[in-house]
Amino acid sequence: MATPRTLGDMPPTRIAKTFERLRGGELPPPTGVAEFTASGLGTACSGCGEPIARSERCYYIRLGQRAEAGTLLGFHSVCHETWVRFKR
Repeated sequence: MATPRTLGDMPPTRIAKTFERLRGGELPPPTGVAEFTASGLGTACSGCGEPIARSERCYYIRLGQRAEAGTLLGFHSVCHETWVRFKR
């Protein structure tokens, strides 16, 4: 009979991956000007790096002074929540 895996053996969750990127300075603080949601397009999440499937909701945030300019970030819902709550 197999023994249960310990938490240390488990792959990192989306929350953990996003938190580590935020803590490491790889993500900017949540100060985007435009936010909207849509279905995922299979692109990598700005938080955890995993693809956002079409069946998942994607949170888009445009960073910059105006909504037309700047970097567009896309997050899974749980990664977006982690980004907003934990900041840096």
